[in-house]
Amino acid sequence: MNIQSERGVQFSGGMPQFRPSNRVPLGDAKLTTQDPRHMQIGPQGPESARSTGPAKGFADMLSRALEDVESVDSRSRDLTTKAIYDPDSVEVHDVMIAAEKSRFALTLTKTVADGLVRTFRELTQPR
Repeated sequence: MNIQSERGVQFSGGMPQFRPSNRVPLGDAKLTTQDPRHMQIGPQGPESARSTGPAKGFADMLSRALEDVESVDSRSRDLTTKAIYDPDSVEVHDVMIAAEKSRFALTLTKTVADGLVRTFRELTQPR
């Protein structure tokens, strides 16, 4: 590489050529994880302990999601009740984090439900 003018860096043999044959195809790259905190792909991940078998469909998935939202809301209510009746037994930041998780889960559930209803109405309306 030589600097030949004020226009910048110029190569004595012209611009370097990039050949696709020098690249490693993505299918050949094998990544291994050693740390249990790394994201796991497949049945060995942390979510595999939660699933008890094959999903029975959309209704089963929706039911489990609503149960998760209900459990998050229940935890928030329990912590709030503890904070009122026995303030020394619970940290304020834990109560606030649980309340925000509950609010977020309920808002997301409402948004998804509204979207499903809107989509159903649009699909069933004749035009």
